[in-house]
Amino acid sequence: MTCLPAIFDGHNDTLTRLFPREANSPQSIFEHGTEGHLDVPRAIEGGLAGGFFALFIRSKPDQNPPEPERDDQGAWTWTPPAIDHDWALAETLRLLDSVDAMFAAGTSSLRRCLTIEDVRNSISDARLGILLHIEGAEMISPHCTELPMLYERGIRSIGPVWSRPNCFATGIRFGWPSTNDIGPGLTDAGGQLIRDCETLGIAIDLSHMNLRSFMDAADIATKPLIATHCGCHALCKSARNLTDEQLRIVADSGGVVGVNFYTGDLRGDGQSGPDMPLDRLADHVLHMCEVMGDDHVALGSDFDGAKMCDELGDVRGLPKLLAGMRRRGFAELAIAKIAHENWIRVLHAHLSPIANAPTHILPARP
Repeated sequence: MTCLPAIFDGHNDTLTRLFPREANSPQSIFEHGTEGHLDVPRAIEGGLAGGFFALFIRSKPDQNPPEPERDDQGAWTWTPPAIDHDWALAETLRLLDSVDAMFAAGTSSLRRCLTIEDVRNSISDARLGILLHIEGAEMISPHCTELPMLYERGIRSIGPVWSRPNCFATGIRFGWPSTNDIGPGLTDAGGQLIRDCETLGIAIDLSHMNLRSFMDAADIATKPLIATHCGCHALCKSARNLTDEQLRIVADSGGVVGVNFYTGDLRGDGQSGPDMPLDRLADHVLHMCEVMGDDHVALGSDFDGAKMCDELGDVRGLPKLLAGMRRRGFAELAIAKIAHENWIRVLHAHLSPIANAPTHILPARP
C-alpha cells in the first residue's frame, strides 16, 4: 500500500465555526466532532498536517443579506453587504482571544505557524499546524494602523477582500454563469496594504478579488502570487473561479493556486448539491496542472466554509482525493508537490520580512 503524503491546506473556516459570537460554549477542536468538516482527531485520520485557518467576520446580526438576483435564463448573482471597521475589529480581537486560549489548551496537539520552520515542522510531527489567515480585511483601516498588531497576534496571511466591498478592493460577487470582470480595481489603500504585508512578512491572498483588483495586485506584488482557494473558470463559470489567463499570471510569478473543494465552484452546472463525484475535483486539479504546471498547484479545501461532495465528506476523505489523483495518472512527485511542497516553497518567500524590517513599525503615512 502506497503511503500518501501529508497535506497542508490553503483554506478553511473552522475557527469561525468553532467560535461563533452567539455560542454560550464554543465547540472544541480537540474532540472528534459530528458537526462541520474538521477537528484534530479527524485531521489525523485524513492526513491533514496543517493549513491556513481563516478568521472570517460575519455581518452584524441586524444586517439582512439581500436575496440573490436571477435573470430569465436562470443566471444568478449575489453580493453580501459591506460591514463596518469597528464591528470587524471587535470581532477579530474576540476571535484572536479565543484562538490564543485554544493554543494554550492544546500545546501537545496544535502548532502555531509563525515562520516557515513552523510550517515545515507541521509536516513532520503530530501537531496540527495552524497558520492564521484573515479573509476580508475590514478590521484594518485605510492607513493599515492595525497591521503590526495583527502580525504580533500571529496573523501571517491576509485576503484583502471577501465577496463584499471594502476600503481596499471590490470583492467578487458570487454568481453563475458569471465572470469576475466586474467593478474597479484596488484602491490606493489596497495597494499600500499589499506593500505593507510584504514588508512585515504576511502573505497576500488574491482569492475573492475581482479581475481588475487581481491584475493590480499582480502588478504591485514583488513576491509570488497566491490564491488560496479557487477553481477553474474554464470548467465551471462561477464568478469565484480563475480564468486560464489568471492561472498563468500566478504561475509566471512563481506562485500557487489552491484548488477549492466547494461543489458550486466545481460542478459546472450552476448547482451546489453534494451529489458530485470526487473525480470532478480531480478534473480541476488536472486542468490547473495542464495550464500552470504542477509546481504551482496546491489544495485549498474551504472546509467548514462550503459544501463538500458526499464522496469526500470531511477532512477524513483527503486520502480518497489523493488516491483518485493517482488513478488519473499523477506521479508521486506531483502528488507530493500538490499535497504540501508547493505551499512550503511559496510560504518561504512570504513569511520572511523584507530587508529584516522591524515587525512593530511601518513607515508613517499621513
